[in-house]
Amino acid sequence: MPGGTIMSLTERKVRDLKPTGKQTILWDAQTKGFGCRVSAGGTKVYIISYRTNGRKRQAIIGRPSEMSLAEARALAGRELTAIRQGEPDPLARREARQAEPTLAEAVNAFFDRYCAVRLEDGRMKAATAQEYQRMWNRALKDWPGFGDIRAADVKKTDIEKAVAKRAPASRNRALACLSTIFNVFEQWELRPQHTNPCRLVERARERERDRVFSHTEFESLAAALSELESTQCTDPYPLHAIRFLALTGWRAGEAIGLKWEHIDFDTREVTLPDTKTGRQLRRIGEDVFDLLQSVPRWSQNPHVFAGHYGGAMGYKRLGDTFRAACAKAGIANARLHDLRRSYATHAAAAGMSVFAIRDLLNHSTLEMANRYVRRAGEAVQKAHDENAARVAAMMGGKRQ
Repeated sequence: MPGGTIMSLTERKVRDLKPTGKQTILWDAQTKGFGCRVSAGGTKVYIISYRTNGRKRQAIIGRPSEMSLAEARALAGRELTAIRQGEPDPLARREARQAEPTLAEAVNAFFDRYCAVRLEDGRMKAATAQEYQRMWNRALKDWPGFGDIRAADVKKTDIEKAVAKRAPASRNRALACLSTIFNVFEQWELRPQHTNPCRLVERARERERDRVFSHTEFESLAAALSELESTQCTDPYPLHAIRFLALTGWRAGEAIGLKWEHIDFDTREVTLPDTKTGRQLRRIGEDVFDLLQSVPRWSQNPHVFAGHYGGAMGYKRLGDTFRAACAKAGIANARLHDLRRSYATHAAAAGMSVFAIRDLLNHSTLEMANRYVRRAGEAVQKAHDENAARVAAMMGGKRQ
């Protein structure tokens, strides 16, 4: 063997091996290619010597302080056998390991490769990519060290730590986002198949939100919006957008993306090229028509509810204005999406059919529309009372 002495290694010989001012190797006569090396500084390790791809290499497999000679000899035998069978050697595995991306690097590739391609060919909406980015940024904020873990090493406990500070609904959305990312990593073979660490993380139990604006609250909100509008420094576009959402039940993102070119004022129809459920043709009521005609147009911005610098209004700007209006109106525990729920629930309370409500809200199924019908408590109770009275009259001869 190169650069060393061949002998039958024993625990005592390994223990008595001392530094001599230069590197010394004792090669084992029992297992060819296995030995113990001590550096000039006294560091003692077990090594194997082998040839792969025409190159002679040496790799450390352990330390005498960590394993017995018998364990080291057995490990050396397995490694040398595997190398002869064409499997990666320890140094190749170590180099491959060092080349594995961190989670932050892998997630950046997810946005640059996976999301970018799907956005370009229409298989992903921009809002979805933005949600992935927002969820990832929040995970790094909650746990700065999360991105430093190698993508292949992330475990269930790491995911639980990353979402631990979130509210139930946010936790579940984050888990869904991270699960998608790790599924992609498996497709890219950055992780073994069926090892998604999000798979067994318990989802939070969400309480279904049922907040609905009352008639009085709608009146107070309208008064607050008018009061804010009378202040010269107040931006008018978020105020108009809030009124629009209250009168249409649209999703906030749909209103933010609305452009003047989408509106046909002659037919009172709006063509939305890209919504949550695809391209849609929507009708608008007279009050909405009048509202849109009152919105000032900005020649340098194609959006109805204009944002700064010629773009669309931001969610934050709209949300901040809504919260300010609710605070001024004395309305507590209100969110922007409550306007959509209130629009549908009041329609159900007025006796509108579940099919009409589905079409009003542009849902693809009746499931959500049924929820709003169930929430219309007073109208449903009245219907129960009236129908029970009719049946009672038929059964007992009573007059309705």
